Amino acid sequence: MGTKMADLGSPQKLSGVPPPEGMGGGRCSEISTELIRSLTELQELEAVYERLCGEEKVVERELDALLEQQNTIESKMVTLHRMGTASIKPFRELMIFWT
Repeated sequence: MGTKMADLGSPQKLSGVPPPEGMGGGRCSEISTELIRSLTELQELEAVYERLCGEEKVVERELDALLEQQNTIESKMVTLHRMGTASIKPFRELMIFWT
């Protein structure tokens, strides 16, 4: 193992095991660009690549879930808007009648 491996905290960090499910939430990868540039051994580069691929899969799953929720939220907003407009209509008619 090279001395650069110590920069990652532990060899397990490079094991290619994806990060925990809740890692996303707007956070970037724990592996910095500077660290990637400093790696010189092929084994280290492959391990970092595997880790980044695992992180990418987690982010893709989170994005898919958000996109599914987006459609549901938009539908609910349209429904609420229609309900709000319908409930205001009688008051508008009264206001027009009084003026």
